[in-house]
Amino acid sequence: MHIMIKNKLLLMKNISTKQFRHFFLILFAVLLILQLLGSGTFIITKTKQLLFTVFITSCLTSIFSYSRIYFYNYLLALLPLLSLLFCKTAAGEVITSVNIAYYSIFSLSFTNIIFFLYYYSTAYKTLRLLSPVVLLLQICTFLLSTAVWGYYTSSQSFPTATTILALLQTNISESYEYLQTNFTGQTLLLFLFLVLVYLVFSLLLHLRLKSCRINNMPPVAIAVFVLLNLLTVYKSSMTPDNFFTNTLRETRNALAQYDNFSAQKNARQKILGSLKSLPKNAAGVYVLVIGESQNKGHMSAYGYHRPTTPWLQSIKNQHGFLLFDNAYSCHSHTVPVLTYALTAKNQYNTLPLEQAASIIEVAQAADFHTVWISNQVKYGAWDTPVSVIADQSQTQHWLNGHLGETTQTTHFDLSLVDVLKKLPVFDKALIVVHLMGNHGSYEERYPQAFNRWTEKSRIDKYDNSILYNDFVMKQLFTVVKDLPNFQGLIYFSDHADDVNANLGHDASRFTFDMARIPLYMYFSDDYIQKYPHTMEILKKHTSAYFTNDLIFDTLINIMQIPFPALEEANSLADKNYKNTSTNLKTLYGKKSLSEDPFAD
Repeated sequence: MHIMIKNKLLLMKNISTKQFRHFFLILFAVLLILQLLGSGTFIITKTKQLLFTVFITSCLTSIFSYSRIYFYNYLLALLPLLSLLFCKTAAGEVITSVNIAYYSIFSLSFTNIIFFLYYYSTAYKTLRLLSPVVLLLQICTFLLSTAVWGYYTSSQSFPTATTILALLQTNISESYEYLQTNFTGQTLLLFLFLVLVYLVFSLLLHLRLKSCRINNMPPVAIAVFVLLNLLTVYKSSMTPDNFFTNTLRETRNALAQYDNFSAQKNARQKILGSLKSLPKNAAGVYVLVIGESQNKGHMSAYGYHRPTTPWLQSIKNQHGFLLFDNAYSCHSHTVPVLTYALTAKNQYNTLPLEQAASIIEVAQAADFHTVWISNQVKYGAWDTPVSVIADQSQTQHWLNGHLGETTQTTHFDLSLVDVLKKLPVFDKALIVVHLMGNHGSYEERYPQAFNRWTEKSRIDKYDNSILYNDFVMKQLFTVVKDLPNFQGLIYFSDHADDVNANLGHDASRFTFDMARIPLYMYFSDDYIQKYPHTMEILKKHTSAYFTNDLIFDTLINIMQIPFPALEEANSLADKNYKNTSTNLKTLYGKKSLSEDPFAD
């Protein structure tokens, strides 16, 4: 009896020793990855979560401490997931320690669940059916990792939600063409060989598991471990800092948005029949630039005390340039604004949105080639009214690979100018340029060379972003004014930010600082000579009150398109424009501009 007790104690000691060894080995490995790949500060709260996950992992490894088969199989499931960290780094993307922490936590916990299910399926005969399910799950994670690496091999980039959505809409023929174009025969054979080797090893190890003896654990303990890991997987997957689950979430949201807006898109297509007979007008190239979150109260061209817009200040009085003093947004959020600004729908008419022609539709009906260039996210080709409008463009360039409600981008707005330079020559075109502009987080909108103010406050960061926006517009202006047959440039911001009160542009806390936006235009000498009457009317209206849901009417008028449904009284280019602060509104009609303390 004494010998049996002694042997049990020795066994427990060995298991405990192995468990702690596993714990520190796993912790060291994860922290090493964080150190090698990560940048930025590792947050204490994440450290606690990581330690908890590693502890659970070490407990798991003690379960199969007598079998190397379990350990090998564990690594076989874990390493493909962790390899995505290296793939993302190899793609040249910035990845922080927090990003790596959350993804490492997710990967470890997910693998733990697989192997707790392995334990169940091998230890209890009634649950043997779980075994092939778990094997399939493991193989799927490997195939997913292989697909990511394959995409990196062909594109030198990490797949985004846009990539996934494109794949979901790709047919077999297109897939075959893509493989032919981007992969050599040797590369494909290598990937197929790796997949085959992995499948064989997984199957062999899986079969060996059935003959392995493992340390017995009460079912209750197993259930607790599973639940704890499920909780950890859930918590680590819900944060945007987990690049893997965030991409999947963006994709899911985009697909949901597709269902919501596809019917609307189909309804909008019906109006095209009435536009086919539209008379064709003279040729010309027009550029519409959409800013983001720009408050004119922080622009020196509008009287701000800091020199945030030196280019605009220098050009605003030049021949052909018009600066409008009293422009407002129709809402404080991008999608509501652009849904109205780019269609015949506005705050003041009763036209159903699905029946409202878009500026892209009208321009194409008038024989303009339409171009959309954006550094904003593209939710998809179907999901929001803005995306629907943009997707109607004949030529599209999307620099931002993210989807959903995110402000992330890997490009500063100056990259849009590079796209403009590479466009083919058009004799007659409408080019829409959608900036990321001054969207928070402000410090992410400009390179360090534009860190003019010290970044000690959000105002400093915002003003730096305004300064950079001015520089971008200077470069953009330099390119577009020299385009063949260039006629005019129109710039407006979707909405503003209340930076001073730190309210952003939250409609639930609306202030007029969220609605005061810049609006300016530039016209070539050729345009001024051809349409002097239009220029005179625009000049007379530079101090008139205006909301940007009337951009549609104004732009069509400027482009001289004889659109039958044009509401002439809503166009700054029409002599009948009589709108004032009294009858104009914002926040979709909830607030009169006359309520603005700065209004006349």
